[in-house]
Amino acid sequence: MSGTAGVTEPSFLAKLFRKKNLDTILADSQNQEHKLKKTLSAFDLVIFGVGAMIGAGIFALTGSAAVGDETHIGAGPALTISFILTGFICGFCALAYAEFAAMAPISGSAYTYTFSTLGEFVAWIIGWALVLEYAVGNMAVAVAWTGHLNEFLANNFHMELLPAISGNTITTVKSLKGLDPSLILTSVPFTIPFTTEEYLLVVQQAFNLPAALIVLAVTSLLLIGVSESARMAAVMVFMKTAVILLVIGAGTMFLMNGNMETLHTNWFAEGWDTFSPNGFKGIITGASMIFFAYIGFDAVSTAAEETKNPQKDVPIGILGSLAICTILYILVTAVITGLVPLDKINKEAAVASAMDMINNPWASQLVLIGAIAGLTSVLLVLQMGGTRIFYAISRDGLLPQALSKIHPKFQTPHVCTIMTGAFVAMGAGMLPITLLAEMCNIGTLAAFVVVCLGVTLLRFTDPHRNRPFKCPLGVTLPIIGIVGCIFVMTGLPLMTWVVTAGWFLLGMVLYFSYGFHHSKLNNPSPNDTNKQLEAA
Repeated sequence: MSGTAGVTEPSFLAKLFRKKNLDTILADSQNQEHKLKKTLSAFDLVIFGVGAMIGAGIFALTGSAAVGDETHIGAGPALTISFILTGFICGFCALAYAEFAAMAPISGSAYTYTFSTLGEFVAWIIGWALVLEYAVGNMAVAVAWTGHLNEFLANNFHMELLPAISGNTITTVKSLKGLDPSLILTSVPFTIPFTTEEYLLVVQQAFNLPAALIVLAVTSLLLIGVSESARMAAVMVFMKTAVILLVIGAGTMFLMNGNMETLHTNWFAEGWDTFSPNGFKGIITGASMIFFAYIGFDAVSTAAEETKNPQKDVPIGILGSLAICTILYILVTAVITGLVPLDKINKEAAVASAMDMINNPWASQLVLIGAIAGLTSVLLVLQMGGTRIFYAISRDGLLPQALSKIHPKFQTPHVCTIMTGAFVAMGAGMLPITLLAEMCNIGTLAAFVVVCLGVTLLRFTDPHRNRPFKCPLGVTLPIIGIVGCIFVMTGLPLMTWVVTAGWFLLGMVLYFSYGFHHSKLNNPSPNDTNKQLEAA
Protein backbone atom coordinates (compact mmCIF):
# COMPACT_ATOMS: atom_id res chain seq x y z
CA MET A 1 0.00 0.00 0.00
CA SER A 2 1.14 3.55 -0.62
CA GLY A 3 1.04 6.39 1.82
CA THR A 4 -2.54 7.21 0.81
CA ALA A 5 -5.15 4.87 2.27
CA GLY A 6 -6.97 2.77 -0.28
CA VAL A 7 -4.46 3.45 -3.11
CA THR A 8 -2.59 0.38 -4.29
CA GLU A 9 1.10 0.72 -5.10
CA PRO A 10 1.59 0.06 -8.85
CA SER A 11 3.25 -3.25 -9.66
CA PHE A 12 6.78 -3.42 -11.02
CA LEU A 13 5.43 -4.20 -14.50
CA ALA A 14 2.95 -1.29 -14.35
CA LYS A 15 5.77 1.09 -13.42
CA LEU A 16 7.82 -0.06 -16.41
CA PHE A 17 5.07 0.87 -18.85
CA ARG A 18 3.60 4.03 -17.31
CA LYS A 19 3.20 6.83 -19.82
CA LYS A 20 3.51 10.59 -19.73
CA ASN A 21 0.58 12.55 -21.07
CA LEU A 22 1.56 14.75 -24.02
CA ASP A 23 0.14 17.79 -22.23
CA THR A 24 2.39 16.98 -19.27
CA ILE A 25 5.43 16.66 -21.52
CA LEU A 26 4.68 20.05 -23.11
CA ALA A 27 4.25 21.63 -19.67
CA ASP A 28 7.61 20.23 -18.56
CA SER A 29 9.31 21.83 -21.56
CA GLN A 30 8.11 25.27 -20.41
CA ASN A 31 9.79 24.92 -17.01
CA GLN A 32 12.13 27.93 -16.86
CA GLU A 33 14.88 25.85 -15.27
CA HIS A 34 15.04 23.62 -18.36
CA LYS A 35 13.70 25.95 -21.07
CA LEU A 36 15.69 26.19 -24.29
CA LYS A 37 15.98 29.34 -26.39
CA LYS A 38 13.71 29.47 -29.48
CA THR A 39 15.76 30.78 -32.40
CA LEU A 40 15.26 28.44 -35.38
CA SER A 41 13.10 28.94 -38.49
CA ALA A 42 11.85 26.49 -41.16
CA PHE A 43 14.83 27.46 -43.31
CA ASP A 44 17.22 26.68 -40.45
CA LEU A 45 15.60 23.26 -40.01
CA VAL A 46 15.90 22.40 -43.71
CA ILE A 47 19.56 23.42 -43.48
CA PHE A 48 20.02 21.22 -40.40
CA GLY A 49 18.38 18.29 -42.19
CA VAL A 50 20.43 18.68 -45.38
CA GLY A 51 23.50 19.33 -43.24
CA ALA A 52 23.06 16.02 -41.45
CA MET A 53 22.17 13.92 -44.48
CA ILE A 54 24.65 15.05 -47.15
CA GLY A 55 27.91 13.87 -45.68
CA ALA A 56 29.49 10.53 -44.85
CA GLY A 57 26.67 8.61 -46.52
CA ILE A 58 27.37 10.04 -49.97
CA PHE A 59 31.06 10.94 -49.68
CA ALA A 60 32.36 7.91 -47.75
CA LEU A 61 29.91 4.99 -48.01
CA THR A 62 28.63 5.18 -51.60
CA GLY A 63 31.74 3.48 -52.99
CA SER A 64 31.68 0.64 -50.45
CA ALA A 65 27.95 0.09 -50.95
CA ALA A 66 28.35 -0.11 -54.74
CA VAL A 67 31.53 -2.20 -54.87
CA GLY A 68 31.22 -4.22 -51.64
CA ASP A 69 33.86 -4.93 -49.03
CA GLU A 70 35.09 -7.69 -46.71
CA THR A 71 31.71 -8.08 -44.99
CA HIS A 72 29.23 -6.96 -47.68
CA ILE A 73 28.28 -7.77 -51.23
CA GLY A 74 28.02 -4.74 -53.50
CA ALA A 75 24.87 -3.37 -55.11
CA GLY A 76 26.68 -2.20 -58.26
CA PRO A 77 24.99 0.53 -60.34
CA ALA A 78 21.73 -0.76 -58.84
CA LEU A 79 22.70 1.26 -55.75
CA THR A 80 20.47 3.91 -57.35
CA ILE A 81 17.56 1.54 -56.70
CA SER A 82 18.81 1.08 -53.12
CA PHE A 83 18.59 4.86 -52.62
CA ILE A 84 15.11 4.99 -54.14
CA LEU A 85 13.94 2.12 -51.91
CA THR A 86 15.45 3.66 -48.81
CA GLY A 87 14.07 7.10 -49.71
CA PHE A 88 10.53 5.70 -49.93
CA ILE A 89 10.83 3.90 -46.58
CA CYS A 90 12.26 7.01 -44.94
CA GLY A 91 9.48 9.09 -46.49
CA PHE A 92 6.83 7.02 -44.70
CA CYS A 93 8.78 7.34 -41.44
CA ALA A 94 9.30 11.09 -42.01
CA LEU A 95 5.54 11.63 -42.24
CA ALA A 96 5.13 9.91 -38.87
CA TYR A 97 7.92 12.04 -37.39
CA ALA A 98 6.30 15.20 -38.75
CA GLU A 99 2.95 14.35 -37.17
CA PHE A 100 4.52 13.63 -33.80
CA ALA A 101 6.86 16.63 -33.89
CA ALA A 102 3.97 19.01 -34.69
CA MET A 103 1.94 17.60 -31.78
CA ALA A 104 4.85 17.60 -29.33
CA PRO A 105 7.47 20.19 -30.40
CA ILE A 106 10.05 19.32 -27.77
CA SER A 107 13.56 17.89 -27.48
CA GLY A 108 13.91 14.15 -27.39
CA SER A 109 12.60 13.07 -30.77
CA ALA A 110 11.50 9.42 -30.83
CA TYR A 111 12.32 9.03 -27.13
CA THR A 112 9.72 11.61 -26.11
CA TYR A 113 7.13 10.34 -28.58
CA THR A 114 7.55 6.80 -27.27
CA PHE A 115 7.16 7.94 -23.65
CA SER A 116 3.67 9.20 -24.46
CA THR A 117 2.52 6.06 -26.30
CA LEU A 118 4.41 2.96 -25.17
CA GLY A 119 5.67 3.89 -21.70
CA GLU A 120 8.92 4.53 -19.86
CA PHE A 121 10.74 1.24 -20.43
CA VAL A 122 10.24 1.27 -24.21
CA ALA A 123 11.09 4.98 -24.21
CA TRP A 124 14.39 4.20 -22.47
CA ILE A 125 15.18 1.49 -25.04
CA ILE A 126 14.51 3.82 -27.95
CA GLY A 127 16.35 6.67 -26.23
CA TRP A 128 19.35 4.39 -25.86
CA ALA A 129 19.00 3.49 -29.55
CA LEU A 130 19.01 7.20 -30.41
CA VAL A 131 22.17 7.70 -28.36
CA LEU A 132 23.64 4.91 -30.50
CA GLU A 133 22.36 6.58 -33.67
CA TYR A 134 23.72 10.05 -32.97
CA ALA A 135 26.88 9.39 -30.99
CA VAL A 136 28.09 6.42 -33.01
CA GLY A 137 26.99 8.06 -36.26
CA ASN A 138 29.04 11.11 -35.39
CA MET A 139 32.05 8.91 -34.69
CA ALA A 140 31.73 7.45 -38.20
CA VAL A 141 31.50 10.91 -39.75
CA ALA A 142 34.59 12.06 -37.86
CA VAL A 143 36.55 9.05 -39.15
CA ALA A 144 35.44 9.89 -42.72
CA TRP A 145 36.51 13.50 -42.11
CA THR A 146 40.05 12.36 -41.37
CA GLY A 147 40.11 10.23 -44.52
CA HIS A 148 39.15 13.15 -46.75
CA LEU A 149 41.58 15.48 -44.96
CA ASN A 150 44.37 12.98 -45.58
CA GLU A 151 43.52 12.75 -49.28
CA PHE A 152 43.39 16.55 -49.56
CA LEU A 153 46.85 16.86 -47.98
CA ALA A 154 48.22 14.14 -50.26
CA ASN A 155 46.84 15.75 -53.44
CA ASN A 156 47.91 19.30 -52.64
CA PHE A 157 50.97 19.04 -50.41
CA HIS A 158 52.24 15.50 -51.15
CA MET A 159 52.07 14.61 -47.50
CA GLU A 160 50.04 12.19 -45.43
CA LEU A 161 49.27 11.99 -41.75
CA LEU A 162 51.18 9.31 -39.85
CA PRO A 163 49.14 6.09 -39.42
CA ALA A 164 49.70 6.28 -35.66
CA ILE A 165 47.72 9.54 -35.47
CA SER A 166 45.24 9.00 -38.32
CA GLY A 167 44.37 5.31 -37.95
CA ASN A 168 41.87 3.79 -35.55
CA THR A 169 42.82 1.76 -32.52
CA ILE A 170 40.45 -1.08 -33.48
CA THR A 171 40.12 -2.29 -37.06
CA THR A 172 38.97 -5.41 -38.89
CA VAL A 173 40.90 -7.44 -41.44
CA LYS A 174 40.06 -10.64 -43.27
CA SER A 175 41.77 -13.51 -41.48
CA LEU A 176 41.68 -16.03 -44.33
CA LYS A 177 43.99 -14.48 -46.91
CA GLY A 178 46.72 -11.89 -47.21
CA LEU A 179 47.09 -11.13 -43.50
CA ASP A 180 50.32 -9.25 -42.77
CA PRO A 181 52.20 -11.36 -40.14
CA SER A 182 53.65 -8.20 -38.57
CA LEU A 183 50.09 -7.14 -37.76
CA ILE A 184 49.71 -10.13 -35.46
CA LEU A 185 53.13 -9.60 -33.90
CA THR A 186 52.41 -5.97 -33.01
CA SER A 187 48.72 -6.27 -32.16
CA VAL A 188 46.30 -8.12 -29.92
CA PRO A 189 43.97 -10.09 -32.24
CA PHE A 190 40.57 -11.59 -31.42
CA THR A 191 38.89 -13.91 -33.92
CA ILE A 192 35.18 -13.21 -34.47
CA PRO A 193 33.04 -15.70 -36.49
CA PHE A 194 30.90 -14.24 -39.26
CA THR A 195 28.64 -16.45 -41.40
CA THR A 196 30.92 -18.90 -43.24
CA GLU A 197 34.11 -16.87 -42.86
CA GLU A 198 36.12 -15.39 -40.04
CA TYR A 199 37.35 -11.85 -39.56
CA LEU A 200 39.99 -10.61 -37.23
CA LEU A 201 39.28 -7.76 -34.86
CA VAL A 202 42.67 -6.12 -34.35
CA VAL A 203 43.75 -3.70 -31.63
CA GLN A 204 46.65 -1.64 -32.96
CA GLN A 205 48.81 1.20 -31.70
CA ALA A 206 46.96 4.07 -33.32
CA PHE A 207 44.51 6.84 -32.44
CA ASN A 208 42.64 8.98 -34.98
CA LEU A 209 43.68 12.36 -33.60
CA PRO A 210 42.17 14.63 -36.33
CA ALA A 211 38.78 12.93 -35.87
CA ALA A 212 38.88 13.55 -32.13
CA LEU A 213 39.99 17.18 -32.56
CA ILE A 214 37.24 18.10 -35.06
CA VAL A 215 34.63 16.62 -32.71
CA LEU A 216 35.96 18.74 -29.84
CA ALA A 217 35.93 21.85 -32.07
CA VAL A 218 32.28 21.24 -33.00
CA THR A 219 31.44 20.66 -29.34
CA SER A 220 32.92 24.05 -28.46
CA LEU A 221 30.76 25.74 -31.10
CA LEU A 222 27.61 24.04 -29.80
CA LEU A 223 28.38 25.26 -26.29
CA ILE A 224 28.15 28.87 -27.50
CA GLY A 225 24.66 28.55 -28.97
CA VAL A 226 22.39 26.82 -31.46
CA SER A 227 21.77 29.90 -33.63
CA GLU A 228 25.51 30.43 -34.08
CA SER A 229 25.80 26.74 -34.98
CA ALA A 230 22.96 27.10 -37.49
CA ARG A 231 24.72 29.97 -39.27
CA MET A 232 27.95 27.97 -39.49
CA ALA A 233 26.03 24.93 -40.73
CA ALA A 234 24.31 27.03 -43.42
CA VAL A 235 27.65 28.14 -44.90
CA MET A 236 28.98 24.58 -45.03
CA VAL A 237 25.71 23.19 -46.40
CA PHE A 238 25.75 25.65 -49.30
CA MET A 239 29.37 24.71 -50.03
CA LYS A 240 28.78 20.98 -50.19
CA THR A 241 25.45 21.30 -52.04
CA ALA A 242 27.22 23.40 -54.69
CA VAL A 243 29.88 20.69 -54.97
CA ILE A 244 27.26 17.95 -55.34
CA LEU A 245 25.50 19.94 -58.07
CA LEU A 246 28.89 20.46 -59.77
CA VAL A 247 29.49 16.70 -59.81
CA ILE A 248 26.03 16.02 -61.22
CA GLY A 249 26.38 18.75 -63.86
CA ALA A 250 29.93 17.88 -64.92
CA GLY A 251 29.19 14.17 -65.08
CA THR A 252 25.99 14.66 -67.07
CA MET A 253 27.69 16.99 -69.58
CA PHE A 254 30.52 14.49 -70.07
CA LEU A 255 28.10 11.65 -70.80
CA MET A 256 25.91 13.72 -73.12
CA ASN A 257 28.95 15.00 -75.02
CA GLY A 258 29.39 11.82 -77.04
CA ASN A 259 30.16 9.48 -74.12
CA MET A 260 26.85 7.69 -73.56
CA GLU A 261 28.61 4.47 -74.55
CA THR A 262 30.54 4.74 -71.26
CA LEU A 263 27.27 4.72 -69.34
CA HIS A 264 25.96 1.78 -71.35
CA THR A 265 29.14 -0.23 -70.78
CA ASN A 266 29.27 0.44 -67.04
CA TRP A 267 25.58 -0.29 -66.54
CA PHE A 268 24.46 -2.79 -69.17
CA ALA A 269 27.52 -4.47 -70.78
CA GLU A 270 26.06 -7.85 -69.76
CA GLY A 271 22.51 -6.71 -69.15
CA TRP A 272 20.99 -6.90 -65.68
CA ASP A 273 24.01 -8.82 -64.34
CA THR A 274 26.16 -5.72 -64.88
CA PHE A 275 23.63 -3.29 -63.44
CA SER A 276 22.91 -5.49 -60.40
CA PRO A 277 25.80 -7.97 -60.08
CA ASN A 278 24.43 -9.47 -56.85
CA GLY A 279 20.76 -9.29 -57.71
CA PHE A 280 18.07 -8.18 -55.32
CA LYS A 281 20.13 -9.29 -52.33
CA GLY A 282 22.81 -6.79 -53.32
CA ILE A 283 20.20 -4.03 -53.59
CA ILE A 284 18.92 -4.78 -50.07
CA THR A 285 22.45 -4.97 -48.66
CA GLY A 286 23.22 -1.63 -50.32
CA ALA A 287 20.08 -0.13 -48.80
CA SER A 288 21.08 -1.35 -45.34
CA MET A 289 24.53 0.24 -45.71
CA ILE A 290 23.44 3.64 -47.03
CA PHE A 291 20.53 4.00 -44.60
CA PHE A 292 23.13 5.87 -42.56
CA ALA A 293 22.77 8.71 -45.06
CA TYR A 294 19.16 9.36 -44.07
CA ILE A 295 19.32 10.07 -40.35
CA GLY A 296 19.25 13.85 -40.82
CA PHE A 297 15.49 14.37 -40.67
CA ASP A 298 15.47 12.71 -37.24
CA ALA A 299 17.94 15.40 -36.17
CA VAL A 300 15.44 18.05 -37.31
CA SER A 301 12.86 16.74 -34.84
CA THR A 302 15.33 17.00 -31.93
CA ALA A 303 15.49 20.79 -32.51
CA ALA A 304 11.70 21.26 -32.29
CA GLU A 305 11.86 22.81 -28.82
CA GLU A 306 14.23 25.50 -30.13
CA THR A 307 12.04 26.37 -33.14
CA LYS A 308 9.99 29.59 -33.30
CA ASN A 309 6.91 28.04 -34.95
CA PRO A 310 7.40 24.28 -34.54
CA GLN A 311 3.89 23.13 -35.56
CA LYS A 312 4.47 24.51 -39.05
CA ASP A 313 8.24 24.66 -39.41
CA VAL A 314 9.24 21.18 -38.16
CA PRO A 315 7.21 19.25 -40.79
CA ILE A 316 8.66 21.56 -43.47
CA GLY A 317 12.17 20.93 -42.18
CA ILE A 318 11.73 17.15 -42.00
CA LEU A 319 10.02 16.56 -45.34
CA GLY A 320 11.87 19.29 -47.24
CA SER A 321 15.35 18.12 -46.28
CA LEU A 322 14.47 14.48 -46.99
CA ALA A 323 13.13 15.27 -50.47
CA ILE A 324 16.15 17.40 -51.42
CA CYS A 325 18.69 14.84 -50.26
CA THR A 326 16.97 11.82 -51.80
CA ILE A 327 17.01 13.44 -55.24
CA LEU A 328 20.68 14.44 -54.89
CA TYR A 329 21.67 10.95 -53.68
CA ILE A 330 20.05 9.23 -56.65
CA LEU A 331 21.61 11.60 -59.19
CA VAL A 332 25.11 11.44 -57.68
CA THR A 333 25.05 7.65 -57.50
CA ALA A 334 23.91 7.45 -61.12
CA VAL A 335 26.78 9.75 -62.18
CA ILE A 336 29.43 7.82 -60.22
CA THR A 337 28.41 4.37 -61.46
CA GLY A 338 27.82 5.68 -64.98
CA LEU A 339 31.25 7.28 -65.29
CA VAL A 340 33.46 4.81 -63.41
CA PRO A 341 33.70 1.03 -64.00
CA LEU A 342 32.66 -0.83 -60.86
CA ASP A 343 36.12 -2.31 -60.29
CA LYS A 344 37.73 1.15 -60.46
CA ILE A 345 35.47 3.04 -58.03
CA ASN A 346 37.46 4.45 -55.10
CA LYS A 347 35.61 3.13 -52.05
CA GLU A 348 37.08 5.79 -49.78
CA ALA A 349 36.36 8.77 -52.09
CA ALA A 350 33.93 7.65 -54.80
CA VAL A 351 32.69 11.15 -55.68
CA ALA A 352 36.17 12.60 -56.16
CA SER A 353 37.28 9.59 -58.22
CA ALA A 354 34.38 10.17 -60.62
CA MET A 355 35.78 13.61 -61.43
CA ASP A 356 39.23 12.13 -61.98
CA MET A 357 37.70 9.73 -64.52
CA ILE A 358 36.61 12.64 -66.73
CA ASN A 359 40.00 14.38 -66.37
CA ASN A 360 38.75 17.19 -64.16
CA PRO A 361 41.38 17.40 -61.39
CA TRP A 362 40.15 20.84 -60.34
CA ALA A 363 36.65 19.42 -59.88
CA SER A 364 38.11 16.59 -57.85
CA GLN A 365 39.78 19.12 -55.57
CA LEU A 366 36.54 21.03 -55.13
CA VAL A 367 34.82 17.76 -54.23
CA LEU A 368 37.36 17.12 -51.50
CA ILE A 369 36.90 20.63 -50.10
CA GLY A 370 33.13 20.24 -50.27
CA ALA A 371 33.36 16.84 -48.60
CA ILE A 372 35.40 18.22 -45.70
CA ALA A 373 32.93 21.09 -45.25
CA GLY A 374 30.00 18.74 -45.65
CA LEU A 375 31.25 16.26 -43.10
CA THR A 376 31.87 19.11 -40.66
CA SER A 377 28.26 20.23 -40.97
CA VAL A 378 27.10 16.65 -40.36
CA LEU A 379 29.20 16.55 -37.21
CA LEU A 380 27.59 19.78 -36.06
CA VAL A 381 24.01 18.63 -36.56
CA LEU A 382 24.41 15.09 -35.22
CA GLN A 383 26.30 16.34 -32.19
CA MET A 384 23.46 18.72 -31.41
CA GLY A 385 20.90 15.95 -31.87
CA GLY A 386 22.76 13.61 -29.54
CA THR A 387 23.03 16.18 -26.76
CA ARG A 388 19.27 16.90 -26.99
CA ILE A 389 18.49 13.20 -26.54
CA PHE A 390 20.66 13.05 -23.40
CA TYR A 391 19.05 16.30 -22.23
CA ALA A 392 15.50 14.94 -22.62
CA ILE A 393 16.30 11.64 -20.88
CA SER A 394 17.97 13.35 -17.93
CA ARG A 395 15.06 15.80 -17.59
CA ASP A 396 12.88 12.75 -16.88
CA GLY A 397 15.31 11.50 -14.24
CA LEU A 398 16.45 8.40 -16.14
CA LEU A 399 19.95 9.85 -16.29
CA PRO A 400 21.55 12.18 -13.70
CA GLN A 401 19.77 15.55 -13.46
CA ALA A 402 23.06 17.40 -13.92
CA LEU A 403 22.89 16.55 -17.64
CA SER A 404 19.78 18.73 -18.04
CA LYS A 405 21.36 21.88 -16.63
CA ILE A 406 21.18 24.93 -18.90
CA HIS A 407 24.09 27.37 -19.19
CA PRO A 408 22.98 30.72 -17.67
CA LYS A 409 24.52 32.80 -20.49
CA PHE A 410 24.28 30.66 -23.64
CA GLN A 411 21.05 28.81 -22.75
CA THR A 412 22.48 25.54 -24.02
CA PRO A 413 22.64 22.18 -22.19
CA HIS A 414 26.34 22.56 -21.54
CA VAL A 415 26.95 19.57 -19.27
CA CYS A 416 25.56 16.95 -21.66
CA THR A 417 27.18 18.78 -24.61
CA ILE A 418 30.63 18.43 -23.03
CA MET A 419 30.01 14.81 -21.98
CA THR A 420 28.72 13.80 -25.42
CA GLY A 421 31.65 15.54 -27.14
CA ALA A 422 34.20 13.70 -25.01
CA PHE A 423 32.50 10.33 -25.62
CA VAL A 424 32.27 10.85 -29.39
CA ALA A 425 35.86 12.11 -29.65
CA MET A 426 37.15 9.00 -27.89
CA GLY A 427 35.09 6.63 -30.05
CA ALA A 428 36.10 8.41 -33.27
CA GLY A 429 39.73 7.91 -32.37
CA MET A 430 39.36 4.20 -31.73
CA LEU A 431 36.68 2.55 -33.93
CA PRO A 432 36.47 1.76 -37.71
CA ILE A 433 33.94 3.54 -39.92
CA THR A 434 32.11 0.50 -41.34
CA LEU A 435 31.24 -0.96 -37.94
CA LEU A 436 30.23 2.48 -36.66
CA ALA A 437 27.94 3.17 -39.62
CA GLU A 438 26.20 -0.19 -39.29
CA MET A 439 25.63 0.25 -35.55
CA CYS A 440 24.21 3.68 -36.29
CA ASN A 441 21.88 2.12 -38.87
CA ILE A 442 20.41 -0.27 -36.31
CA GLY A 443 19.75 2.58 -33.87
CA THR A 444 18.16 4.65 -36.63
CA LEU A 445 15.95 1.84 -37.93
CA ALA A 446 14.79 0.94 -34.41
CA ALA A 447 13.83 4.57 -33.76
CA PHE A 448 11.91 4.77 -37.04
CA VAL A 449 9.96 1.60 -36.24
CA VAL A 450 8.92 2.83 -32.81
CA VAL A 451 7.89 6.30 -34.05
CA CYS A 452 5.70 4.76 -36.76
CA LEU A 453 4.21 2.41 -34.17
CA GLY A 454 3.63 5.29 -31.74
CA VAL A 455 1.79 7.40 -34.32
CA THR A 456 -0.37 4.39 -35.18
CA LEU A 457 -1.28 3.71 -31.54
CA LEU A 458 -1.97 7.35 -30.77
CA ARG A 459 -4.52 7.53 -33.59
CA PHE A 460 -6.60 5.04 -31.54
CA THR A 461 -5.76 6.03 -27.94
CA ASP A 462 -6.01 9.83 -28.44
CA PRO A 463 -7.96 10.36 -31.68
CA HIS A 464 -9.27 13.83 -30.79
CA ARG A 465 -5.91 15.47 -30.08
CA ASN A 466 -5.11 18.47 -32.27
CA ARG A 467 -2.71 17.42 -35.03
CA PRO A 468 -1.29 20.49 -36.82
CA PHE A 469 0.22 18.07 -39.33
CA LYS A 470 -1.46 14.75 -40.06
CA CYS A 471 0.07 11.79 -41.87
CA PRO A 472 -2.19 11.02 -44.88
CA LEU A 473 -4.07 7.74 -45.48
CA GLY A 474 -4.66 7.04 -41.82
CA VAL A 475 -2.24 4.50 -40.34
CA THR A 476 -1.38 2.87 -43.69
CA LEU A 477 1.87 4.74 -44.35
CA PRO A 478 3.30 4.34 -40.80
CA ILE A 479 2.62 0.59 -41.01
CA ILE A 480 4.42 0.43 -44.36
CA GLY A 481 7.29 2.32 -42.70
CA ILE A 482 7.50 -0.31 -39.95
CA VAL A 483 7.58 -3.21 -42.40
CA GLY A 484 10.11 -1.46 -44.62
CA CYS A 485 12.53 -0.70 -41.78
CA ILE A 486 12.41 -4.26 -40.49
CA PHE A 487 13.04 -5.49 -44.03
CA VAL A 488 16.12 -3.27 -44.40
CA MET A 489 17.42 -4.51 -41.03
CA THR A 490 17.72 -8.00 -42.50
CA GLY A 491 20.54 -6.75 -44.73
CA LEU A 492 22.86 -5.93 -41.81
CA PRO A 493 25.62 -8.45 -40.97
CA LEU A 494 25.63 -10.69 -37.91
CA MET A 495 28.70 -8.99 -36.43
CA THR A 496 26.83 -5.70 -36.23
CA TRP A 497 23.93 -7.34 -34.43
CA VAL A 498 26.28 -8.89 -31.87
CA VAL A 499 28.05 -5.61 -31.11
CA THR A 500 24.73 -3.75 -30.93
CA ALA A 501 23.34 -6.37 -28.55
CA GLY A 502 26.20 -5.55 -26.21
CA TRP A 503 25.28 -1.86 -26.40
CA PHE A 504 21.66 -2.55 -25.44
CA LEU A 505 22.77 -4.87 -22.63
CA LEU A 506 24.75 -1.96 -21.20
CA GLY A 507 21.62 0.19 -21.54
CA MET A 508 19.55 -2.30 -19.57
CA VAL A 509 22.14 -2.33 -16.78
CA LEU A 510 22.03 1.49 -16.58
CA TYR A 511 18.23 1.60 -16.59
CA PHE A 512 17.63 -0.98 -13.87
CA SER A 513 20.54 0.17 -11.70
CA TYR A 514 19.80 3.93 -11.97
CA GLY A 515 17.04 5.09 -14.31
CA PHE A 516 14.14 3.05 -12.93
CA HIS A 517 14.83 4.12 -9.34
CA HIS A 518 15.41 7.82 -10.11
CA SER A 519 12.66 8.29 -12.68
CA LYS A 520 10.37 11.25 -11.97
CA LEU A 521 7.46 8.91 -12.59
CA ASN A 522 8.53 6.91 -9.57
CA ASN A 523 9.48 9.96 -7.52
CA PRO A 524 7.09 12.83 -8.37
CA SER A 525 7.52 15.95 -6.26
CA PRO A 526 4.39 17.85 -5.10
CA ASN A 527 4.97 20.58 -7.69
CA ASP A 528 6.17 18.31 -10.48
CA THR A 529 4.00 18.18 -13.56
CA ASN A 530 5.15 14.59 -13.99
CA LYS A 531 2.67 13.46 -11.32
CA GLN A 532 -0.06 13.82 -13.93
CA LEU A 533 0.19 10.39 -15.48
CA GLU A 534 -1.82 8.20 -17.73
CA ALA A 535 -2.30 4.63 -16.63
CA ALA A 536 -0.48 2.21 -18.82
